[in-house]
Amino acid sequence: MSSTVVAVLVFGCTFLGALAGLFLHARLPVHHLDADSKDVIKLVMGLIATVAALVLGLLISSAHRS
Repeated sequence: MSSTVVAVLVFGCTFLGALAGLFLHARLPVHHLDADSKDVIKLVMGLIATVAALVLGLLISSAHRS
């Protein structure tokens, strides 16, 4: 696959995920939209970002060594 196809697929998945989030936001019960739930989501997103940064760092380090 070329890099253009991969970029278009990533953009499409991200865009569809955003649309699904907008659609599901209106359907969620009120207790899922309070401050505690939002804080948990922020913590999970921070964890995912940290793990992704760690994996990318290890990938770059491995490629640099070889």
